[in-house]
Amino acid sequence: MSEGSPHDAAYFSNHERRLRLPWSLYHRELDQLVLAAVERFGPSSRVLIVGAGLAPVIEGAPLGADQYACDLDARAVEACKERYPWRASRISLCPGPYELPAEPRDLDLVVAKEVIEHVDDPARFAAALASRVRVGGELALTTPNYGAPWLLPLLERTALEWVARRDGFSRRDIHPSKFDGERLARLDAGPGMRLVEQVRTRTSWALFARFRRVAPCSSPR
Repeated sequence: MSEGSPHDAAYFSNHERRLRLPWSLYHRELDQLVLAAVERFGPSSRVLIVGAGLAPVIEGAPLGADQYACDLDARAVEACKERYPWRASRISLCPGPYELPAEPRDLDLVVAKEVIEHVDDPARFAAALASRVRVGGELALTTPNYGAPWLLPLLERTALEWVARRDGFSRRDIHPSKFDGERLARLDAGPGMRLVEQVRTRTSWALFARFRRVAPCSSPR
């Protein structure tokens, strides 16, 4: 999910390899953190995955979890519906980069994994997602850690850019909003939202944050 024009089809190759080495070194710990966030709400949580890409479900979530997914790219939505036909009615297209489908609402958890770095106005994006969270519910975000030691920026400019160009796209402009721990901690997720946890992964390459709704949303979107 990106604010700009939809990714070239080759970009989806990036989604396909996320659980294979060496990409799994980045993604696996984030997946565990997201799963733990779901499990905090028990066996029948209501969850929305925003910017799902090709992953419209949180693997390992309790069987009773009520999972929904959405993405800005119509091709991602159609691909997810083809792969998960029994979940097709719960996979939707976002009307715009700062808009969500009309339903669902009053959610326990909204998750945006590796999405917020793709938008130009991350506070507006976070607030739009948080508006769907019930009081006591949470917004979970993950993003690359640009405050990490030199290795991540170096990998992005060299090896990862080489792989991207081989697949037919470039990483050069896909992250207009680059976060470090301090910037993520300062993120305004909207009225009534409070940061309750921020984690840097063991590799230091990524950040995970949970924001909890402590007061009702004045203007649900």
